[in-house]
Amino acid sequence: MRKIILATISLMLAGVGVLVWAALTTQARIDVPAGAIMMGTRDLPVTHYDDYSLVFSAPGLVGP
Repeated sequence: MRKIILATISLMLAGVGVLVWAALTTQARIDVPAGAIMMGTRDLPVTHYDDYSLVFSAPGLVGP
């Protein structure tokens, strides 16, 4: 029983170590100017939103 607990703890510590190593070695920040992101884009679809903010109630449900 003691060997199983020690093996479980060692695997958990190894997993945490791998996660910390992966988080510290990645370079997530990239210096890209804001205008350069949209430079090569054309023929993008135009977004369309349906406005359902004005909703009519049923004729029989209107109060006095």
